[in-house]
Amino acid sequence: MFQDTVDFIQKTFKTKEFIPLHEPRFLGNEKKYLNECIDSTFVSSVGKYVDRFEEIIAEYTGAKYAIATSNGTSALHISLLLSGIEAGDEVITQPLTFIATCNAIDYCNAKPIFLDVDKDTMGLSPKALEVFLQANTTQKDGECINNTTGKVIRACVPMHTFGHACKIDEIAQICVAHNIALVEDAAESLGSYYKGKHTGTFGQMAAISFNGNKIITSGGGGCIITDDEALAKKAKHITTTAKVPHKWEYTHDMIAYNYRMPNLNAALLVAQLENLDMFLENKRELAQI
Repeated sequence: MFQDTVDFIQKTFKTKEFIPLHEPRFLGNEKKYLNECIDSTFVSSVGKYVDRFEEIIAEYTGAKYAIATSNGTSALHISLLLSGIEAGDEVITQPLTFIATCNAIDYCNAKPIFLDVDKDTMGLSPKALEVFLQANTTQKDGECINNTTGKVIRACVPMHTFGHACKIDEIAQICVAHNIALVEDAAESLGSYYKGKHTGTFGQMAAISFNGNKIITSGGGGCIITDDEALAKKAKHITTTAKVPHKWEYTHDMIAYNYRMPNLNAALLVAQLENLDMFLENKRELAQI
């Protein structure tokens, strides 16, 4: 697939000029919904579009819960934190990805372990994962220990590169067998399914991005998806500064993060989601050329 992708780009775009990965399109209710936000004065982190966006994403992906965030990197950071990553832990991922994947790991004071990708998916190779774990790790007290470093391998973060699903079911099985949390980097794969199931729903948590080069965009923005109610509630709490709900008191019960998505961005995304199927169809038609 890697060489096929390169050949397709060179054949289709006969130029040495810059070729954008994606060009955002605003064809529907974007301006209407933005104006509604402005008129309502709810332009920051509270408003109906944030709630509506989370509802639509959960329904579309089949996840039980979706939590809006400021960007995909913050979504991945929180997903890793809530998967139990601690300082000094190790996290398996792939080298063919954007720097945000490794940044999120480093934010947790953990270290990445890079394993190779499959050429047919450009995503993390389950064979490479199994070979590495069998040859280099030991199970101790329910944890996966790296024999070389003595550190705990706490999580695995495969990337669905350019929206092409990796062999995520095999990766999920391997992670379960080796007591490793699976966090999917689904930044680029909204609308991508593997064996009838949406990417990002195979692991404990997943992160999706809505940057300007993604299938839909709000200029930025991201979200976490999960089926775990407790993790969803915790994610919502710590991405919104851990503020305890109250009419006038400002009490924050832990050190947390201001990873909130503004209502303005959510309004853009709600409008974009109304045309998601068309955007996906266009992408798939291009892929058949």
